[in-house]
Amino acid sequence: MGVPFSNDIWLYAVPGGQIVLQAGFETYLGSGFEQAVSSPSITITPAAGGSALIGPTGTGITEVDPATYTYVWNVATTVSPGDYAVLWSATGPSSTLQISQTVTISALVTQTPGPGVYATAAQYSAWSGDTSTPASVLTPALRRATETIDLYAIGAVYAVNADGLPTDPSVIDAFMRATCAQCAFELANNDPTLTKSQFSSTAISGSISQTRAGGATMQIQPPLAPRAATILRTVGVLPSAPLLGW
Repeated sequence: MGVPFSNDIWLYAVPGGQIVLQAGFETYLGSGFEQAVSSPSITITPAAGGSALIGPTGTGITEVDPATYTYVWNVATTVSPGDYAVLWSATGPSSTLQISQTVTISALVTQTPGPGVYATAAQYSAWSGDTSTPASVLTPALRRATETIDLYAIGAVYAVNADGLPTDPSVIDAFMRATCAQCAFELANNDPTLTKSQFSSTAISGSISQTRAGGATMQIQPPLAPRAATILRTVGVLPSAPLLGW
């Protein structure tokens, strides 16, 4: 008997990264009622066919409750990009229950940013869809965005190379995306020196009159882009948690 889900869950990971798979068994498809099971196992194979990368095995499966189980897949750096079929099996009251999922392993971009920068102009264009902003504008903007990400990542712990850049593929990808998000935010804000934000209004009529924005004197650091914050919080960098699990 197949219970949720039948290839309608798509998960994402990168070579060298980590993904938590979860199975919730039900009495029947879509019932919403949990079904306690025993002897859960998991098998991961290329969706196009071939030998199993993992399993079938019950080793490494953690019980959340009698109907829910998780498995942490530490994706080897040698795993080829593509789709992988995940099959959960467990013993129910009268038959074997199964859940199928799909994990997409995506290749990391091959471009390498310069020392001290987490993303290239090409990576920014691919991430944002912005193909009109020239590299001459993006390059310094990405460097400023990297500095902002560094500021908000203070306290994070992860492996780095001699240039201080992360070496784990999943960390590289997260910081690249966060930097692109920060760059897009700062380009739209158009205040690279944080000067405009010091004033709530400016008037020019024979002389220049400026009104200082309330609380602007307390602005001692650039704001973090909401989407960059989402990316960093999702991977465990924010609010101040070190990446101890990486």
